[in-house]
Amino acid sequence: MKMGESIYVKCDCGGCSVLEINFDDWGDDPKFNFSLWVQHPGTRPMSKKERIRWCEQVMKNGKPWADHTIVTPEDAHRIVKFLNKYLTQHGKKKQIRK
Repeated sequence: MKMGESIYVKCDCGGCSVLEINFDDWGDDPKFNFSLWVQHPGTRPMSKKERIRWCEQVMKNGKPWADHTIVTPEDAHRIVKFLNKYLTQHGKKKQIRK
């Protein structure tokens, strides 16, 4: 299995989650894998509404979730550059196979 490189983008709100993007070039069907990892809820105190929402999630499923990542324009450019790099490589491979 050939695993490509990953990029990691930390949530700009203070670090509540990390977005990982990995390109998996295994077999004939390469894919982008997006993972959203939960971290400590950050340095900012959570509101009462947010704490209740997290408690409800833990009570229903047994674990918290990461449901968002706030991305700065700089990080958005990093993501686009990463995706374009692998999309371009994959496009070239498809043309060679034809």
